[in-house]
Amino acid sequence: VYKRQHMATKEQLIGLDDSKLVNIKDDPRRMSVLMCDRDAAKALPDLFSDAFDKGFELRIASAYRSFYKQFKIFDDKFKGKRPVLDANENPMDISSLSDEQKVLEIIRFSSIPGFSRHHFGTDFDIYAVNLLPEGKQLELTAREYQKGNYFYKLGQYLSQNLNKFGFKRPFNGKGTIAFEPWHISFSKKADECIDAFPVDFALEYLISFNEPWVKYAVSYAKEHYKELLAK
Repeated sequence: VYKRQHMATKEQLIGLDDSKLVNIKDDPRRMSVLMCDRDAAKALPDLFSDAFDKGFELRIASAYRSFYKQFKIFDDKFKGKRPVLDANENPMDISSLSDEQKVLEIIRFSSIPGFSRHHFGTDFDIYAVNLLPEGKQLELTAREYQKGNYFYKLGQYLSQNLNKFGFKRPFNGKGTIAFEPWHISFSKKADECIDAFPVDFALEYLISFNEPWVKYAVSYAKEHYKELLAK
């Protein structure tokens, strides 16, 4: 009964259908609308409340992300409209690289459209607004969490407490995908989405686009989709 009622469709799993998601607000002053999975939305308040009691005023930088939003992020990076970071999280010039090499560099910090965990609505990029120095723009980089830096204590808190509330950090940096200490996932529901993930459908949909990077992204996703999804 649970699966019949809650199992996501293939369109929902690759970010083409947000009809089953709910709206959430992490701050009553927020103007933009955030969307996420219903079960994840129920679990977030307990985590945020506990974090607040421990001195961390959490905010969400990103929640659900559609296929088309992910596509634009990837395409903008390929075209030089957004920065691409190297392994040391420094902006790099990819203009002289081949199309295939550009794709491999972009994948380090940006998932291939259709293969992002943010499509599930179960994953969130978070930060502690009270720890971000005044006037400092949020980077969403691992260096923000290094010892001595402003999010170090937040990283320690997340390591010690996420699993109590059903969350985990899926990207540990052990593969080609960079370490993302800010990225948390509502484990149970995300795992169900990954188990049901329609790899062939995601590949077929992506390859229907004509941008020059698509064929290389499809080739990579075909071989490495488990790593992209942190399965």
